Amino acid sequence: MKTDPTVSSSPRDRRYHDREDAPRRLKFQITAILTIGVGLCYLIWAVYYHNHSHPVIAWFYIFFEAFCLWLFILSMGGLWRLRFKPDMSLTPTKDYSVDIFVPTYHEPIEVISKTLSAIKSVRWKGPLQVYVLDDGASDEVQSLAQRLGFHYLSRKRAEVPQVDAKAGNLNFGLAHSSGELILTMDADQVPDADIIEKLAGYMKFERVAFVQSQQRYFVYDDDPFYNKSEVFYGVVQLAMDNMDTAMACGTGVIYRRAALDDIGGFVTWNLVEDLTTSYELHARGWRSFYFNHPLSRGLSPTTIWGVYQQRGQWALDTMRIFFFDNPLFKKGLSFKNKIHYLTVAQSYIFSGFMLPFFFLLPVWTCLTGNAIFSQNIGHYLVLRGLYFFLMVLSIHYMCLGGQAGNQFRHLAGLFPVHFINVIRALFYPKGKKKPGYHSNNVGPASQTFRNRPAILAVLPQILLVGANVIAPVYALWAETCPVRLITGNAFLSAFTIWTLFHIISAAIRRKRWAEGESPYEFYGIKES
Repeated sequence: MKTDPTVSSSPRDRRYHDREDAPRRLKFQITAILTIGVGLCYLIWAVYYHNHSHPVIAWFYIFFEAFCLWLFILSMGGLWRLRFKPDMSLTPTKDYSVDIFVPTYHEPIEVISKTLSAIKSVRWKGPLQVYVLDDGASDEVQSLAQRLGFHYLSRKRAEVPQVDAKAGNLNFGLAHSSGELILTMDADQVPDADIIEKLAGYMKFERVAFVQSQQRYFVYDDDPFYNKSEVFYGVVQLAMDNMDTAMACGTGVIYRRAALDDIGGFVTWNLVEDLTTSYELHARGWRSFYFNHPLSRGLSPTTIWGVYQQRGQWALDTMRIFFFDNPLFKKGLSFKNKIHYLTVAQSYIFSGFMLPFFFLLPVWTCLTGNAIFSQNIGHYLVLRGLYFFLMVLSIHYMCLGGQAGNQFRHLAGLFPVHFINVIRALFYPKGKKKPGYHSNNVGPASQTFRNRPAILAVLPQILLVGANVIAPVYALWAETCPVRLITGNAFLSAFTIWTLFHIISAAIRRKRWAEGESPYEFYGIKES
């Protein structure tokens, strides 16, 4: 007799994979507490021994270090415990009527054809309707949709204003359909045949607004642009799922129509609908789950300009929420959920404003001969080094031993984009002027492929790396400061170079597809 892995006779094993994760979780919790303790001691030391000859820069440094510890505490609290799910999922208790929405806007016909053909093979025993929502009003797309037996809807053909980009297009689909559940699939995301069967079972819980599946993408070897987002999909979503508040990611997600109706449809005041719709649903008391297994596959940015466009829009959306609908004052959100949304926003502030400050400090010291602290730099390196070691170890356990280092280097490397979009957000208040929207999917098959020189995109990072390479050499030659100070700051410069070199290399080096997999072949496109 087979047993259901989701059920256990032991109370300790009622949560799937919880016993197996316990040792990792305990190591994380112990090292996190130690990190906070040492971090607080370090900050007290920094306040006591800061250089009173340069109070402005010293206090900026202390404030930014305190912010860094604060961000760690927020992250630690949010990721304290994770919830895993078995691949077998839950058996649906009802044959829901399901609508599949495929919003499209000038994607190559080969890409759309691959997606729609896969959707044709999606299994579901209940009523199933597919709606191709074509804002591009393409004759080819219309012909393809009708040939497959799908509903074809176009705001442009219906002479409906094409406002609010993808969110407006999805709401147009809502107004012309009636399914109890809505599965949204981007035009370049090819679903597995069992995607509805794997997700619909979680709708047995009445207050579940949506279930998001893990995303899977074509990536270059070593994933230089960190498109897999292993920390987000492999850790953060598991933590948010633990509180029944996983985030929607726009594709591979199944919604309950009643929940969308409760908030007036997909939210349109922000750039993209996924984050803000999740935010409003959670504030209205709806829950959401995360299925931590991939059920679709698609394209992701393949150029540094495409990455900038995508990550910039994410940052802009998040910061508009932070400035004009702040989670701290959002009625209906639980305390832990407020912390999650705040952490995301504050990570952009940390990346855009504080990390560049840290990267420039060794240069300032080498050029001026001044120091942040009056105490011997050796004392600083020992105390800061212990704090840094404990934080790295804690984050290693926090992130299941995954690519936490790559996540940090990616966050730090995108500081120019985050800096610009944090500022841009201030100029687009909620309910007033809305930023322009551009498709995020910049892949080999995308018409928005960027041909601008990659080196221009990473010029700020190159300048910072160059400054950190030259400054210690110049300081030795010009004797601007003591050798011990130059040596100590050389360690900080080396860390800056290690951190930023990743995004520079990712932007300009030649790349090959991981394991030989190419989306050109997958989509049947002739490679140019």
